[in-house]
Amino acid sequence: MDDWDAPEIDDLSHVWSAVVVLPHVGRLNDDDMSAYFADYDGRWSRQTREAVTMLGASGLELNANWALTRRIWSCPGCGRSKPEIFRKSESGVLLAKLELHHDHLWEEANRKPVEVLGPEWKERVRGGPYVLETIRDLVTRFNDALICSECNAADGTAKRRLGIDARFSFAAEEIRQFAVGVAHEDHRIDIEKACAIWTEEKPGFERRVALLDMLVDDLAAGRLQRRMEGMHPARPMFKRLGPEEILQKAFPDAVKNTSKDRLLEGMREAFLARSVQKDVVARRKARPLNLPLGPSEEDYASYVPKANPAKWLAADKDWTCPCCGRGKRGILRASSKRQWSGSIRIVYQFDDLHDADEIALRERLLPDFENDLHLAGRREVDVCSDCAEIAPRLQQERRDVGEVYLTIEEMKSVLMEVGDHRRHEIDMEKAERLSLANRRLLAAARALDAFTSLKAAFQTKIGHAQRNPEARRWVFDDLDFLLRVEHRIDDQHERKALIGQMADLC
Repeated sequence: MDDWDAPEIDDLSHVWSAVVVLPHVGRLNDDDMSAYFADYDGRWSRQTREAVTMLGASGLELNANWALTRRIWSCPGCGRSKPEIFRKSESGVLLAKLELHHDHLWEEANRKPVEVLGPEWKERVRGGPYVLETIRDLVTRFNDALICSECNAADGTAKRRLGIDARFSFAAEEIRQFAVGVAHEDHRIDIEKACAIWTEEKPGFERRVALLDMLVDDLAAGRLQRRMEGMHPARPMFKRLGPEEILQKAFPDAVKNTSKDRLLEGMREAFLARSVQKDVVARRKARPLNLPLGPSEEDYASYVPKANPAKWLAADKDWTCPCCGRGKRGILRASSKRQWSGSIRIVYQFDDLHDADEIALRERLLPDFENDLHLAGRREVDVCSDCAEIAPRLQQERRDVGEVYLTIEEMKSVLMEVGDHRRHEIDMEKAERLSLANRRLLAAARALDAFTSLKAAFQTKIGHAQRNPEARRWVFDDLDFLLRVEHRIDDQHERKALIGQMADLC
């Protein structure tokens, strides 16, 4: 197509733009955080720092719910404001914790269909997940409510002392009636008032449990299935071309093929990393339960995990975890209910790219990434379920840590104690340090994803042109437009050469 000429677009009067300035949260000092996030809270806020001083705390335990809630918030349960909720623990740590309190019958509504219909019920029942949403709305007494940790604990304490069905939960307004809140202290519970509330609500609760059973039985019998035709395109019509939809498309288009594509997505993660703190005193280890040391020959021979059973069955009997070194039998450990668990799972590892030509091509097409490291791709490594849980456990224990990546060698290095039939002891401090040091690798992984996506787009179009010779010209036009507009490559001859290079890779 030597006679092909790229179209020129000089007049841009048909478009308009706006500049959006967003902070690099990780680079902000405490005063900057207060300026950019005036409505939010965190270890950096004056309110929190003054509470540490006033109560003479030696540390701080401030959770994500607290950080993401306005400073002027008050608990809908006890009515205390944030400054009044601050409490110093027995170990001297300032507690700043809010919890999402929910009706426990919601969990029962999730569990019941699995019990009646089996784990794959959603695939078998037409519109089942949507019907379940309606069932949950019918049987639960209240929506989730953000309350202070003392109110949340008061709910559990009252239920235990009264021997109430664990599926029942007191609503925030009910907790207010029996939990006496005092500034900087734990709640005092009026157990007689709690009992009166339970007595009044018990008939309705029992009716809701019976209604749940009846509706799930109807769902199982096929009497409550829901047809889904037309639902997805019809429901959001009133939102079409609204500000939210336009921005959700415009922003990704503006930062596409740049290292900024994850900055907005990672804003919450970065905010929590700067705001959350968990200074906890080491707790005594729980007394070990009288559990079996290992499975019997019969138990081991018949064991098949619920998670990814095919991988377990396909693994050789002499397979060992490349991280902790345990064999299949050693992976199995008993739960508190004396049921065996353990499986073989996948973790992804990255390999460096050494092809100089492809590196040069990536850097030309994606110049806005860091490009100080290039990855050839991801590969799957089979490890035991306890080793696979290292990253999720770190994220769960330290919710502000963000995305976690550890090499197999790094995973090995954070294992403090490894033994057959028990959970690993992990050095979380070291795991966090190693993961943070791998941010450069995670940035390279995002560049790999962008290039893989671009290559897939080229592959699709070039494959279409090969199957349909009459479409070759418009395919070429599309790819040329892509390189000229989205990748800012002005020279027509260079664009043609790049299309050829991408075609060779495809």
